[in-house]
Amino acid sequence: MVQRKGKTWVETSVPEFLELSAEDIVIVEFRAALALALQRARKRRKITQEEAAESIGTSQAQVSKMEAGVASVTLDRMIKALTALGVPRRTIVRALKNAA
Repeated sequence: MVQRKGKTWVETSVPEFLELSAEDIVIVEFRAALALALQRARKRRKITQEEAAESIGTSQAQVSKMEAGVASVTLDRMIKALTALGVPRRTIVRALKNAA
């Protein structure tokens, strides 16, 4: 990625460009892994976001935000959603492990 520094352009990484700390990067990677796991679980069950929302006890809009990895959705809420869809704990742990 190229970013402007003063009057010149310099090569930089995405985390540097976004000014992400090492901790922030871990959270972003975990959120993305959980979002993908949720989407895969829903598609494996062949249900819509609306049907998933009913199982989880939330709205379709909230499921959409979870699957998109929106920062306003907490990681614990995403884990609860995965559990509500019947995703085994070991699968959730594996997704997080692969993200790290």
